[in-house]
Amino acid sequence: MVVRRKPANVDEFIREGGSAPQVAAPQPVEEATDEEVKGLKLRLPVDLLKRVDEMVKSRRPAPSRHQWILEAIYEKLDREASE
Repeated sequence: MVVRRKPANVDEFIREGGSAPQVAAPQPVEEATDEEVKGLKLRLPVDLLKRVDEMVKSRRPAPSRHQWILEAIYEKLDREASE
């Protein structure tokens, strides 16, 4: 946004108008919307959280931390179920 001095003529300033703000497109939600979702407070050691963040940043495009943790949980559940 360009900052300008206060216009001498307010009517002229209003006629100039401006542009609408640019809004980012919403990200697709991969979670099922018909499932009930419950919040969870997760406490992790700082070192483990740093490792998770490093893995998240290494992916392109980088998922959110939340999405990465969900993927890890699903992978673990699938692995345990197939044993």
